[in-house]
Amino acid sequence: MQIKSNKYLVAVLGAGTMGEGIAQTVASSGHPVMLYDVSQQQLEIALENIAKRLESSVKKEKITAEKRDHILGNISPQKTLVKLAKAKLVIEAIVEDLAIKQTVLCEVESLLTEEAILATNTSSFDLNEMGNVLKFPQHLVGMHFFNPAPVMELVEIVSSKDTDPVVADTVFKLSEQWGKSPVLVRSSPGFIVNRVARPFYGEALEIIKENEINAADCDAIMRDCGGFRMGPFELMDLIGLDVNYAVTSQIWESYHRHPRFAPSVLQKELVDSGQLGRKSGKGFFEYGENEDNVAVKNEQPTPAPDLVILEGQGKLPESLQKLLKGGSVPVQNKSGDGNIRFSEEAIVVPSNGKSSIKRSYEIGQSVISIDLCLDFENSSRIVLAPAQECPEKDLLQAVGLFQSLGKKVSVIKDIAGMVVTRTVAMLANESSLLVEEEVADAAGVDLAMRKGVNYPLGPLEWAEQWGWNSVVETLENLAQVNAERYKISEWLQTRANLS
Repeated sequence: MQIKSNKYLVAVLGAGTMGEGIAQTVASSGHPVMLYDVSQQQLEIALENIAKRLESSVKKEKITAEKRDHILGNISPQKTLVKLAKAKLVIEAIVEDLAIKQTVLCEVESLLTEEAILATNTSSFDLNEMGNVLKFPQHLVGMHFFNPAPVMELVEIVSSKDTDPVVADTVFKLSEQWGKSPVLVRSSPGFIVNRVARPFYGEALEIIKENEINAADCDAIMRDCGGFRMGPFELMDLIGLDVNYAVTSQIWESYHRHPRFAPSVLQKELVDSGQLGRKSGKGFFEYGENEDNVAVKNEQPTPAPDLVILEGQGKLPESLQKLLKGGSVPVQNKSGDGNIRFSEEAIVVPSNGKSSIKRSYEIGQSVISIDLCLDFENSSRIVLAPAQECPEKDLLQAVGLFQSLGKKVSVIKDIAGMVVTRTVAMLANESSLLVEEEVADAAGVDLAMRKGVNYPLGPLEWAEQWGWNSVVETLENLAQVNAERYKISEWLQTRANLS
């Protein structure tokens, strides 16, 4: 299965959104590609869509007219499956129905030479089950592209227990030739991206259920503090609440209804009422002419304190220390466990998975928890959660301090793990479980989450930056609320023990 550039004839089966995108991707790299769909009308629509996108690229001077013509010339529409017989690689991108996929793959396999590769773009089905009906299951591999395929760099290369490693290596190298960032994955529910991303949505849904933080505030915190391009609620609205809920439910069932994947009742109620997000005009937010959404709440301008006391470094992130020392408010350094203090009555400390009220009882002082930031110096927002009995003057001084440092400040109700802290801890834990189960390696998981869903850092990269012990401590404390949901992986625990 040696790859010969520009001579490895590819066929794409299905001319829907994903199929046309994959065909354009292949053709743009110089490979000839045959595009087939059972519907001649759909095939024509796909070719028109590809041509429109390429024409737009020409107008934006991203490609030349000559390049556009060359790409279109690489795509040959086919009216019958028989015409695909000479393909060396067939990529199936038809309806997400296992029985239909198996039927079509069997039919295509009967037409191909024995050494040809069958690839499926499935985002959810087990390749072990899919390949059971094939004569040569060792030639079946997953090539999970992300929408829009011409733009998104990630391709999950999925192997079943039967997939020949040479087959996986061949499509891996082809994907690289097509300008993609492929990642090797063992067939497992959700593969990498759809599984690891569950806490991004699940924790947000739990947070607004528990703490009355509205969706707009939660999204702003995840964007401004976490560095995510979109917050979980606006992203669910974009994907479609019905689609997002279905994926969560499928993974939940696949993992024997484990609590960490449990679908949200709130999301189900919206789906049942037809509020599906952007496509229906309303989801967590409203869209269109009647758009009237709650604005993000920022604290009113407050005077900065005269002095801030930094009690030791402790677990204060380095970027937070630099932020404080680079401001206009004088910083007095004292020994201690890493607290930020304005008076003898209250301290500001990074969230560790416990509520501020619980930490106040343990420490004997009022606590204001500060949420995790990807980079405190560059974050545009700081989030604070005071214990209920925290003196107002201390909270106001904390608000004023961070406002003087150029930050918007959100004050939220006291909640274990706050927003970014608990979400990143769970993303890291789920990622570590994939590595522990040998679904993918750590580098592959991080790459998949950066390229597949545009995370600012891979979850395990972020965990290492934050500190393995801090991640584990956060999960241990969250486990006091829900032991099964926040159970720590052995892989993550080992990293913490070694650090």
